[in-house]
Amino acid sequence: MNSITVESCGKINIFLHILGKRPDGFHELHTLFAPIGIFDTVTVTESEKFSITCDNPDIPTDERNIISKVRNILTADYHMDCRHSVDIIKRIPDGGGLGGGSSNAAAYLKAVLQLKGIDMPMSVRTDIMARVGSDTAFFLYDKPMVGEGRGEILTPWGVLPPAFVLLVNPSVHVSTAQVFTSGNLQLTDRAELNKIPHIVNFEQYGDILFNGLEPAVLPFYPAVSQAKAALAGAGADFALMSGSGATVFGLFRDFDRALTAEKLIAGQNPGWKCFLTKLI
Repeated sequence: MNSITVESCGKINIFLHILGKRPDGFHELHTLFAPIGIFDTVTVTESEKFSITCDNPDIPTDERNIISKVRNILTADYHMDCRHSVDIIKRIPDGGGLGGGSSNAAAYLKAVLQLKGIDMPMSVRTDIMARVGSDTAFFLYDKPMVGEGRGEILTPWGVLPPAFVLLVNPSVHVSTAQVFTSGNLQLTDRAELNKIPHIVNFEQYGDILFNGLEPAVLPFYPAVSQAKAALAGAGADFALMSGSGATVFGLFRDFDRALTAEKLIAGQNPGWKCFLTKLI
């Protein structure tokens, strides 16, 4: 029996600029995806039928799971035999703006291609990922990438200054669709994008951190606003909401200070989920 296990990393958005609504109903984005050292694992095993299992009961394991969408494309358009059992071990908070589902989808594609010994061009992989989600193609690269369009047009950013990342998830669910249709987005003029510097040291994170979705989330989800304030109060050098939330992240230069902040926030908010990791 052939089986492959693939690590499936999370991400944060160092900046997320919303440029306006597109004719297709989506919004034009300009974002910097950064991979972080918190991983799910996805094990793909050849089987008699296709199935998905997950240790988190909140994750759907039927056709609603994004992995099923990838599998359907591979079978319908590329005539692949995708009778696999897929086992997901979750560490990335679901629905938290960290891209866990999208990352799982990319991990599944990588695993299937390895199992079958197929050297699929990156352009084809990217197209498949773009068809199932807006940020999924990023997880094929596992390095900082600028995402444009819906997030599927990707350009390497280069090296980001090292930072420890404290993730705080206040255990609320934020509807991405609701956020984008709320009318409270902070739009960025395209000309302003040329002013975004290519940072080389930790202090410069303050020059590029931005999330145009915060005005559509923080006033309406008090727990998310409180989590961001908790990070600032616990000594984070910088704090920002990731994606459409609900997870917020703090960037720290110093590990010990980040660890102290994690203990403080977790101790004061037992219902929240805190994870200390770093940029990778």
